[in-house]
Amino acid sequence: MQKEMYVHEALAWASSFLEKAEYEKEIGYILLGYHTGWNRSRLLAELRTMLTPEVLEMFQKDVAAAAGGVPVQHITGREIFYGRSFAVNSSVLIPRPETEELIEAVLEKVPAGKIRIADIGTGSGIIAATLALEIAEAEVTATDISPEALVTAEKNAAALGARVTFHEGDALAPLLGKPPFHVIVSNPPYIPEAEKADMNINVTEHEPENALFAGEDGLTIYKRITAQLPEVIHSPGLIAFEIGHGQGKAVQELIKNNFPQAVTELRLDINRKERIVIAEV
Repeated sequence: MQKEMYVHEALAWASSFLEKAEYEKEIGYILLGYHTGWNRSRLLAELRTMLTPEVLEMFQKDVAAAAGGVPVQHITGREIFYGRSFAVNSSVLIPRPETEELIEAVLEKVPAGKIRIADIGTGSGIIAATLALEIAEAEVTATDISPEALVTAEKNAAALGARVTFHEGDALAPLLGKPPFHVIVSNPPYIPEAEKADMNINVTEHEPENALFAGEDGLTIYKRITAQLPEVIHSPGLIAFEIGHGQGKAVQELIKNNFPQAVTELRLDINRKERIVIAEV
């Protein structure tokens, strides 16, 4: 590798290196911005600036790591979700843009006034913290089976000033015996085990399996949650799930099994894939 590079040369090198490995060249801009502390506009203004040897060495090392399958979010330790920066690591699922649509669906349907919201399988805490910040009167609780994930979620909530109460436990178990919740929201694991073989290594080798896979049909956690829902949800109440494509009908039926009178709705994401099931009970 070259020992000296201008910004434009470093970006061109990174783009070529990443594209050969079938990764987006945008990763190069993210990593150079990370190591220089410059935003995209500043990078473009500094194209004829010579990088210091230290910055260039770290940049080249991280580009190589990204081309080898390490998620760029694990290199920088951050991801933007709903306009806010969240810490991420190998203990939590990296936030996806589609989950922002789940937030929008909840904000559209959530009842007015003081309400209790529970986020099940909170991971990095993106849903719980975002709803706590977007709904001023909400009392937000979040659960996760992973103590490591809860450490990250608690740090994110504290850093953003989001008031969230966290509990360790499986599905809705930590909520049993508590006052009922007006909103239950969850982005649980929903990928069928058989799909693992076809997934990219930057997901399968770097993100927690218990946040991705859920049995043969991907419905294991939905079954567990819906069976417990009658014990924890307020009436009237709102259920909002993120789902995998093709799971909409099955998840709606699971809800109907426990709430025959529920009004359910299946929503597609920006890519026209099944992504959200909402139920008013």
